[in-house]
Amino acid sequence: MAQLDVDGDYLVVRLGIIDAMLSMRSTMRFPLTSVKNVYVDPVAGEEPKGFRAPGTAIPGTLTKGTFHFDGVKTFWNIWRGTLVVVVELNNEKFDRLVIEQSDPEAIVDKITQALEARS
Repeated sequence: MAQLDVDGDYLVVRLGIIDAMLSMRSTMRFPLTSVKNVYVDPVAGEEPKGFRAPGTAIPGTLTKGTFHFDGVKTFWNIWRGTLVVVVELNNEKFDRLVIEQSDPEAIVDKITQALEARS
């Protein structure tokens, strides 16, 4: 499972070996100033994913990698997709990150607190 974390002034996505292979990505860093919104979305996994480039998808099971849908570029890393954090970004390579987390409320709180501390 990928892990979202705050490291100083950055939001960091750390991918395990299997996730990195399936999504064709490894660790990603985004400045907290680029985070527009962050929230828990238990039904995000049901959204249309769009065109995969690059990545892996098995409908109803897993979605890993970069997907383009309706002009939005999203990085997905979900297995079944019920414990999902969505991060909306400004002026970054991705418009959104959709990442499954074991405790999504806790990571949303942590990111929100880091954003508020910067205000």
